[in-house]
Amino acid sequence: MKRPKIIGLTGGIGSGKSTAAAWFRAQGIPTLDADAISRAALDPGSDCYRKTVELFGPDCLQPDGTVNRAEVAKRIFADPKLREALNSLIHPFVLEEMQRETALLQTERVVWEVPLLFESGYDAYCDCTVSILCAESIRVDRICRRNGVTPDEALSRIRAQITDAEREALSDVAVRNEGTPEELFDALAKMLSSSENRL
Repeated sequence: MKRPKIIGLTGGIGSGKSTAAAWFRAQGIPTLDADAISRAALDPGSDCYRKTVELFGPDCLQPDGTVNRAEVAKRIFADPKLREALNSLIHPFVLEEMQRETALLQTERVVWEVPLLFESGYDAYCDCTVSILCAESIRVDRICRRNGVTPDEALSRIRAQITDAEREALSDVAVRNEGTPEELFDALAKMLSSSENRL
């Protein structure tokens, strides 16, 4: 069987891309989560772990020796150069793992859920790209509730990524998510049926 068609799914923080990914899984389409794979990249003992500790210093570690992800996130959202340096360590590992897992699948399609799909260049490996878009005010509210951060911290995280306008311009398909989950699911179902030849 030839390799599955790769649907690159992205969206800014708080846009609802994980909800969209869950919908694809419910349709029987396997989904690979770049964030989950990147977390594994920082497991103690890995090459990425060692280089991350070199980059951030030992104060980025928890008492048990694991990476303090909250501290690292806080620092990279405040420092674009540090964020770029961390991404350059992790992105190659994640891409290689996603390609490896995709090659093992016996399926027609697979979704790559990648927050930084375009920024990382992963879109070049996708047959189609789908962006989940959402108004900034709604995203701020979602991030504050989900992550327990202030509105200013939420805005800082949103603005550390490309804008929805940029994302939409780069995407093959854009889906808005400003209503209920059911409305998002309906929009995704329409997209999938109307794009069946592409997806």
